[in-house]
Amino acid sequence: MSTVESHADAGSGQVPRPEPLPDFPGFTTLDSEVTVDRLPVTGQLPEWLSGTLIRNGPAKFEVGDYRLTHWFNGLAMLHAFSFNNGQVAYANKYLGSTAYDLAVNKGQLYGKQFGMDPCRALFGRHFSEFSPNDTDNVNVNIARVAGQYLALAEQTVQVEFDPHTLAAKGTFAWDTAIPGEASSPHPHFDFGSRSLISYVTTMGEQNAYQVFHVPDGTRDQRLLATVPTDEPSYIHSFANTENYVVLVEFPVVFDTELFADKENSFLDCARWAPERGARFRVVDKRAGRLVRTFESEAFFAFHHINAAEIGNDILVDIAATHTPYESVLGLPPTEDQFDLERYGYALRRYRLPISGGSDTVGFESLADTGIEMPRINYRGYSTRDYRYAYGLGHSPTGMRAMNQLAKVDIKSGTHKAWYEKGSFPGEPVFVPAPGATREDQGVVLSGVLNTRTGRSFMLVLDGESFGELGRAEVPHHIPNDFHGQFFHDLHR
Repeated sequence: MSTVESHADAGSGQVPRPEPLPDFPGFTTLDSEVTVDRLPVTGQLPEWLSGTLIRNGPAKFEVGDYRLTHWFNGLAMLHAFSFNNGQVAYANKYLGSTAYDLAVNKGQLYGKQFGMDPCRALFGRHFSEFSPNDTDNVNVNIARVAGQYLALAEQTVQVEFDPHTLAAKGTFAWDTAIPGEASSPHPHFDFGSRSLISYVTTMGEQNAYQVFHVPDGTRDQRLLATVPTDEPSYIHSFANTENYVVLVEFPVVFDTELFADKENSFLDCARWAPERGARFRVVDKRAGRLVRTFESEAFFAFHHINAAEIGNDILVDIAATHTPYESVLGLPPTEDQFDLERYGYALRRYRLPISGGSDTVGFESLADTGIEMPRINYRGYSTRDYRYAYGLGHSPTGMRAMNQLAKVDIKSGTHKAWYEKGSFPGEPVFVPAPGATREDQGVVLSGVLNTRTGRSFMLVLDGESFGELGRAEVPHHIPNDFHGQFFHDLHR
């Protein structure tokens, strides 16, 4: 690994107004809701692969006669792939939220949107007059809490659904909940304490991140620590180790007064402030308090990869970019929205000397390629020293889209890739084989949009060789989705 010098792009601080979403298949509305007992399979899937992958993502991009302007605003759809004896069943269904009902039946938007709108007058005409400052269009990820299955996003509200029918069951009712304005769609499960870990951002007279845990089997958000902040940042994910939570405050800061207005989107309320740099806020879970703050150059990231305590350091691995924030989030999503070369995506390791040393940190480059939507063997290697990360990359063919899957060996800095012309894969999910003794012993699952056929397929790769084992074809296209979870014990 080579040490990379810190650098930052000052950026303009101004976020451009986007045009409507482009006419790209990944952003084309899916009208079909189907249940298929057996998808056609080519190749041979492992007999041991048993359980259900549930994925979440936007699939409707119109509200009445209004074309949405940002990928993240699309209405949530759930997709379930159930594996058993080498076969795959499939079902998909729109998340039956208030936001969905109003969009479909009245052509109205409900609650705060994520992306900005180029025409306030048109936007306002579609805005429901009784909208809250939180939407229940939770279209990013899946979690299981107290045996219940939840759809979640940046909001503090979650929608419960039936994992067998995918039917929504309404807003999830916590027995104890910590109030706030924003949260993370990427909670961690702490296998040591058997609890879910996440945080809520509170805005107002006292801005803070409220780090909490949910003991397994309960509906109680129990406060671990309060981290005050001068201006709250947009933080999509965070790091978790055996003893610490690390929140990285990227220089993407919210105007809390603007945020209080429901008609202002997340991005309307945010600005790129590179002069602040980035801050690593380290919370000791045992002491229940903030114990260190480290500073680095300005950068942005959606996703953490992994974190671990090695010796006297906390290692925080991130899929990072040095490109100004508005270049990544402020433009309309196209097939080259995450051009990894253009936006400078790279796998970075930040080493935090928790027992002493400087409060200023740089980073190390981990690999010869950048990836997004990174995943690891989470059950076996979360919070531990690890070797392999899986993610989306782009082929060296001149196409700037994320059109290939990559397996990155962070010990050697090299990678393997899967690529097929005209295909656009989604987030790779690693599933370990029963009794696995090697970190990469298992399979990688990815939903792939084939633009040549206009359909999608579920791709199954061998975790070690990264070669294709088989695929199951879906009877329609699946729009670009976000994240999903595999449940070994869920059989539909």
